[in-house]
Parts: sequence; C-alpha cells; structure tokens
Amino acid sequence: MKSVPVNLRNGDIAYLYDIAEAVCKRLATTSPATSSQHSAEALGNSILRQLFEVKKSSGGLRLSQSGTCARQLAYQYHHAVPNGMGIDANSRIAFAIGDATEAFLVSAIAEIAEGYSDKDFSVSCIGDNQETVSLPVDIHPGYQAIVPGHPDGSMVVLGTNAILEIKSMSEYAFGKFRSKGLTREDSYYWQVQAYMAAKGYAFAYVLAYNKAGNSKEAFVGDDGVWLPAPALHGQWIEFDHDTADNIHMKFRQVLVSDSPEDIERPYGPGKKGKLTFPCDYCAYYKTCFPNSEEQADETRWLKKNTKIKVYVRDSND
Repeated sequence: MKSVPVNLRNGDIAYLYDIAEAVCKRLATTSPATSSQHSAEALGNSILRQLFEVKKSSGGLRLSQSGTCARQLAYQYHHAVPNGMGIDANSRIAFAIGDATEAFLVSAIAEIAEGYSDKDFSVSCIGDNQETVSLPVDIHPGYQAIVPGHPDGSMVVLGTNAILEIKSMSEYAFGKFRSKGLTREDSYYWQVQAYMAAKGYAFAYVLAYNKAGNSKEAFVGDDGVWLPAPALHGQWIEFDHDTADNIHMKFRQVLVSDSPEDIERPYGPGKKGKLTFPCDYCAYYKTCFPNSEEQADETRWLKKNTKIKVYVRDSND
C-alpha cells in the first residue's frame, strides 16, 4: 500500500498509508472474502435499525456531538421539546444508505488488512464488535461525568494506533474535503478529536465518499491534465490538544448549566434575518429564535462541474 506524507504540528513528517486509494483499488477488483470479521447480519441490521429503532430522548450527550453548538446540546440535555429541523423520510433513507455504505467500506478495509501483519496494518472494533469509548468530563472536585461515543473502528497502521471514521458527504462538502481537508471549522474534525482523546490515540483517519459521485466525475490538475475523480478521499488527522480541551469545556458548560439560556447563542441571523447552517438544521431553532418561521425561497446557484465525455473525432484531427 502506498504511503503519504502527513505534516505534523511540530514540523516533522509522518508517513502513513493511503487507505482511500487502497480501498478504491479493492472495490474495483472483486475477489473471494478472506476476513473473518464480516457479518452480513450486522450489515443488514445497520440498515434495518433506521426502520425499527425507537430512540427515547434521554438528554444524554455523545462524543459524535463534539462539534455541535453548545446551546443546542443544552436544549437536548435539559429535555427541551424539538420543534425545528426533524427527521423525515428523506433523512431516514439518507441515514440507511450511509449506514450500509459505511459497513460496506469497513468490510473492504478488513479485506485489505488480511494481506498485512497486525502491526503493519490491521483493523478492529468494527461491525458487531464496534466499541464504546468514553471521555470523562470534570464537573467539580471528586465528580466526573462520562460522555460515550462509538467510533467506526480502530486501526494499527505501521505500528501507530488510529481511529477509523467513515463519512458520507454532499458533492459540495466532498469537493471541499478533497481540496482543503477537515479543519476546526468542521464538526467531523471535532468528533474524531473527541474519539482520539477518549482512546489516547495520536491519529485518526477519515475516509469519505461523495453521495452524488458517479463514474463520469473528473478533475483537472494545475497542469491541465484531467483524471477520473476518485470515489473516495481520506485524510490523516493528528490529535489536537487545544481542540480536545475545548471539547471538554463545551461538555462541562452544558452539564453544569441550569438552563439553555445560560449559554449564549454562538450564531445568529444574517442578511435579511436569514438563519443559515447550523441554525437552520437545528432541532430547536424555533425555541432559540421564537420569531423564526419557514418560507419557500427560489435560489439560482450555478456551479462549475467537470465531467468525462466521449467524443468521436474526425480521422484527420
């Protein structure tokens, strides 16, 4: 498997495997299964849970919410009634497809790992064996709250322990991820930082796929040469102590609050009073902004796309 350079904060460079490229190659060439970690039942359950699972509002916080607005977390923690963005049929279908694709890609990674020693490249805590990790949050002397989470998996890559996280992204988000990677501005960055803090790992690998991708996608390099766009893109992320400290402080702020009103709104309306992301996707925005209402707006957003086309050229060209 090819290695890629990972720039570290101290100025050093680490070389770790390009898992996205290896998965793309494995998906393009089928072969009999060799890993014992596959579970068709687990894959099926990952889809059906979106149809049958009934979640009761416990108010409990999760590490996957590390990048979420603190005020939104406080509404949840204090059992506010959701009255904003909800989960509808479109959401359920998207979640089911995402869960199935995640399980599928994890299975491909498990297959790849069969060709390596455990210290060179291995994957664990996947599928039915997905583990619960926890991050202790100091509330007051002698008392800690525990915030749990469920990473998609754990890996050993060239002797280094790492979190594995698989994400589905919109066409826009995937393009941004491919060109700039995840940063502190992205909620997924906070999520994997929380998992690394809980496990004590120095690295996480985020593998993402474009929900709108197809075999005709292409990109053009700075040299003008076009190539088929990869179906997947990955990024190695180093543990960030500052972000981990901020996650700890955010959860503590929520857990010691008496009311969501104790926490200031980190976001607000923009031009013409319009709420944008993440507010318009919040389950409590009508409580946070009591005078808000929905309306239908017609938008015209033109976006440049590069597509692979087939041409029959004149023989004299």
